[in-house]
Amino acid sequence: MRRMSVRVGLGAVALCCGFMTPSLTGQAEAEPAPVSIKVGHVWHDHQLAMFVAADNAETFAKATGLNLKAVKDQKFYTLYDGERQVADVEIVRVGGGSKMPTALAQGIIDIGFGGVAPVLAAADQGAPVKLISPLHARGDMLVVRPDFPAESWQEFVGFLKRADVPVRIGYKAPIACAKLVFEEALRHEGLSFTGDASKADVKVHMVNVKDGGKLNPSLAAGLIDGYVGNNPFPAVGLEQKILKVVCDLETLPPGTFRNHPCCCIAAHEAALRDKAEAITGLLVLCLQATDLINGDLDSAVQTACRWIGMSEAVERNSIPTSGYAMDADDAWRQCMATWLKAMQGLDALSGKLKTATEPEAARLAYDLSLLEKARKRLGK
Repeated sequence: MRRMSVRVGLGAVALCCGFMTPSLTGQAEAEPAPVSIKVGHVWHDHQLAMFVAADNAETFAKATGLNLKAVKDQKFYTLYDGERQVADVEIVRVGGGSKMPTALAQGIIDIGFGGVAPVLAAADQGAPVKLISPLHARGDMLVVRPDFPAESWQEFVGFLKRADVPVRIGYKAPIACAKLVFEEALRHEGLSFTGDASKADVKVHMVNVKDGGKLNPSLAAGLIDGYVGNNPFPAVGLEQKILKVVCDLETLPPGTFRNHPCCCIAAHEAALRDKAEAITGLLVLCLQATDLINGDLDSAVQTACRWIGMSEAVERNSIPTSGYAMDADDAWRQCMATWLKAMQGLDALSGKLKTATEPEAARLAYDLSLLEKARKRLGK
């Protein structure tokens, strides 16, 4: 992908505000050339803000002048600030788990929508990736096959303690939010688990099915007894009548993962430097989209069905289990501190974040400066 630079400094700031600044010679500075920017998502409703932004940008533009006009629906767009073209935008699907931050680190995409845990893990290993905005919380479930003898977490734990053979629980990727929350709960309950299927002296075998889309097929085929994963996959399984939901993972003990961050927006460090105006514009649209999602479920469901291809029943079940917010406030920072501590406790971090506090992790792994600019553009 061709990378083009965006001028920063007073001239670019002035252009973003809708006027031009004279140069030292008295001449007005030229407008910056449009950039090309590629946005990757994991193709489920946790990234709904991007889809809603694309579908409602013309309406949103009435408030800010920022518009995302479709060239090819769901694929190619042009970002405008008023009449000025800011960027050519391509929206692509990338895999979940570590695949999104890997695509970012390799320069395949400039911005990525995906899990907080994989982004932190990538930053931990020195990848040129920064978390640039919160996006989504909750939405992770523990589900089992319909005949499994448990209807709640307490019954599930009781069954595990009595079981003579390990229960097989699937997950989509090694650094997946649902997996980390579930394993923390197992540790709290004193229940042993492993990813080594040859070990029989444990209560849970954790099975990597290697993709969110494989969770339901693996359960239906009897390869696993249940799984921990994010909606809409459990909602799809309910519609297919191949599972039942035991609990929402945020309710699990020890209670530290309530309203846990799940998805975020991340960016390549070079894109933050060279394409700042375009990224800020997209963040503005996503902030507006988040407000719409929280205020108009019918519209959110319609967009989710159109982009993801799920049924209306699935999305009406799935979307309300999630929390959509882009507020990098104290509550979010406290939740991120919990995430960091849990990942460190599970040995999911081995690099520069292995012993970091949340403020240290923020310095090393976050860049919230463009989010702040986007919020100011909206008057927030």
